[in-house]
Amino acid sequence: MKEYAKELKINVPEKSDLDKGVMDMLKFFLNTESKVKIYLYLLNKGNSTYDNIAEGTAIYPSACRESLASMEEMKVVEKTQGDPETYTAVSPSKLVDRKIGQLEKELNDFLKLEGVIKDKKEIKTPILPFRIKIERVENQDAKDEE
Repeated sequence: MKEYAKELKINVPEKSDLDKGVMDMLKFFLNTESKVKIYLYLLNKGNSTYDNIAEGTAIYPSACRESLASMEEMKVVEKTQGDPETYTAVSPSKLVDRKIGQLEKELNDFLKLEGVIKDKKEIKTPILPFRIKIERVENQDAKDEE
């Protein structure tokens, strides 16, 4: 058993590599680094005012306001009316679900099949209409460990 333990190696990414990977993934979902900073700040704080977000993320106030407006439009943050208004980040799973839906729509629009499917038009080419659906697959190994 002692010799087996000597040969057992587990490759764990360095913290900086892991952090970079998470940041790159979030940039894919949120498009800019400032939006990533705001999203992570709000996930950590729960909810916060515009002023606190700008101060806590060290983002210029005008850029922070612009990013928050865009994120609200993207439905990544939710604004609560009040004095002062507060912002809350949606859960990471909602963020992924929304991105998947957006990708499905963009792919289908790109292929110009959405209209054909809805209008049930006859296609005079050998290619039949199809719809792209992206599904999240849960890791069965992780489920088994629970």
